[in-house]
Formats: sequence, structure tokens, C-alpha cells
Amino acid sequence: MKRKLLVLGIIILVIANISALVTIAYNHWFKSEEIYPSPGPRHSFASLRQKLSLTEDQMAQLEAQRASFDKQIDSIRVKLREKRKALMDELRASAPDTARIDQLVDEIGTLQAELQKQAIRHMLQEKAMLTPEQREKFFSMFEEHFHRRGMMPRPGRIRPRGPQGRSFESEKKK
Repeated sequence: MKRKLLVLGIIILVIANISALVTIAYNHWFKSEEIYPSPGPRHSFASLRQKLSLTEDQMAQLEAQRASFDKQIDSIRVKLREKRKALMDELRASAPDTARIDQLVDEIGTLQAELQKQAIRHMLQEKAMLTPEQREKFFSMFEEHFHRRGMMPRPGRIRPRGPQGRSFESEKKK
């Protein structure tokens, strides 16, 4: 029973990490400026604008695309919150229903997959608005973000990773 709960916990953590990947990247580049706005009416893309040397037209297109994307994924986010709450409620129950837990995990996975698909479509739409040089910088920014967070190995450093992004080899040395 403990092994099943451990496996279930790991599955839930993997699903949560995948969803966090897209959310963190999105919030890092598009929402952080809203928390600490810079002066002026168009502050939400200030960092991205500067790093990619975006034109006014590109800024307007990206802002419109982002607003549309936010509307598309809001319902998915709401459903994810509801399913995660239901899952936590079931896990807290004195006699958890494993069939219900499995069902909720499957539903969360389906919603996560849909959220990721929407994020990738959004990224491809943004890509189409950029010049080849801006595209390269855009994807380099995402790649570097994933490297820093341990979500993607750097070339030539592919090793199994353990908790908090530490390699299993470093754990063995202790």
C-alpha cells in the first residue's frame, strides 16, 4: 500500500512539474512585468521587447495574441484547480478510493496535456510574428530558462536527475 501511494505521489509530482514548466516560463516572460510594472502604458512586454528588439507592430500583435491565449487557457486552469482539489480531498479521506484517485490523475493528465498543447500553439503563433534573428533569441531564452531550472539538460551533460535537480551520482558520493 505504501509503495502504491509513493508511486501515485510521484505521478502527481511529475504532472505538477510539467504544468509548472509551461506556467513558469509564461509567467516569467509575460507576467512578471505586470507584478512590477515599468512606467508607461505598455509595460507587460518591456523585458521581452528589449531582449528581442521588438517593433511597435510586433508588440501590438504579441499583446493581442497573449490576451487571446489567456482567455483560451483560463477554463483549463479552473478545471485543473478543481481536479487537484478533488484529488487532495480523496487522498485525505480516511479510506481513499483508488479507482477515483486513478480517474482524477487521468483527468488531470488530460487537462495538462491540453494546456501544454495550447501553450505550444501559442508559442508557434508568436514565433510566426518574429524575424529569424528574434526567433533564435526567443528560443534561446526559453532553453536557458529550462537549463537554469534543471528542466532540460545542457548538451553533453545528460545524466539522471534526482530531487531538486541534483544528479544521482552526486547523491552516491555522500
